[in-house]
Amino acid sequence: MSQNCQIGAGDDGRWEGLVRIIREVDPDVLLLQEVDWLTDADEAEAAREALAMDLFVAPSRQLNTAVAWKPDRLERVGSDTRYSTTDLHHGYCGIQFQPLSLTTPWPAPLTVISTHLTPYSTEAAAIEAQLLVARAYRFGGIGLIGGDINHPPLGDEEPPWSLVPAHNRAARCLPRENPDDPWFGNPAVGRVFREGDMTDVAARLADRREDPQLRLPTGKVGRLRVDQVHVTPALVPTITNYRRVDPGEHADHFGTLTTLDLARTDLSAAHPYA
Repeated sequence: MSQNCQIGAGDDGRWEGLVRIIREVDPDVLLLQEVDWLTDADEAEAAREALAMDLFVAPSRQLNTAVAWKPDRLERVGSDTRYSTTDLHHGYCGIQFQPLSLTTPWPAPLTVISTHLTPYSTEAAAIEAQLLVARAYRFGGIGLIGGDINHPPLGDEEPPWSLVPAHNRAARCLPRENPDDPWFGNPAVGRVFREGDMTDVAARLADRREDPQLRLPTGKVGRLRVDQVHVTPALVPTITNYRRVDPGEHADHFGTLTTLDLARTDLSAAHPYA
């Protein structure tokens, strides 16, 4: 599950409501964004107890990201935040896991990255995405990137841009020659994931099932499916299901729930990073 908690959730009581929803969903892995209050050791420990999960919070210049997981399902074997405070606006939280359900250990760990790309420029976010694609492959190629991608994915319908706040249009749309020209979303970030052989989970299932509902927006204000999960080729065969999770009044983003059957992982697609 991935959830942008919306700035201030730790101060105004919304976090407790989000915890209840997360506990109902009961994910094995939880990707969190905008959780700066969890950098406090006592708050992080309280979150571990409330979620009944282990938790790692990444350093960040702005609004931290985090990954939580069930320790009886996944063993953490490494972490990666090398470029979180230097090359990305919000940063990223990368964790390497060994799934404990496997009868035979994998040749490479499962890399899980929670991120929040910059909302202010598609071009800048595309550069951030390029770095994250490299980190998803860095530890053997069995990886996923999830979180608030903030920019249009490939293949989704154009939202009603006239109803989108002007600052979001300025950041997420292609430049127009004239003020009366129609708005079109900038596909640069989606193209980075495509060129990196990453697969958009929701889009793949939407196309396979001919179900456009799987492409519904996750951003309540920006009207885009900004919350996305992209997987490397090794994990494409594992894609089983996807749905939105309604946080109600507790956040301005829908959560997303992705189901992966790790027994189907294509281990032939794992490889050393070069």
